Amino acid sequence: MLTKEQVNKIKKELSDEKDRMPIILGALGDPSRFRIFKLLMEHHDICVTDVANVFDITVSAASQQLRVLEMLELVEKMRMGQMVCYELKKDNPTVRQLIQFVKLNE
Repeated sequence: MLTKEQVNKIKKELSDEKDRMPIILGALGDPSRFRIFKLLMEHHDICVTDVANVFDITVSAASQQLRVLEMLELVEKMRMGQMVCYELKKDNPTVRQLIQFVKLNE
């Protein structure tokens, strides 16, 4: 059984922790965002209109989903004239781990 000091130490460590993984997994728990993430795993430089067409959603809805992934630093945005395209940030260790996890569970 843990001592009171051990419990307090663990509580402090957990409260100091800035772990973003629960937030990221929560965002990818949304089926639309997860499917977009998988699409970006297979195809690079996907534009917002392409995402909208692939999933039969509005450009606005696709843009909102991609914006969430961008805020979590899972994707990066590239402007190509008037088009806005996205790709996974494969230099991000979290993205690499997520890719491995998704591939293992396909």
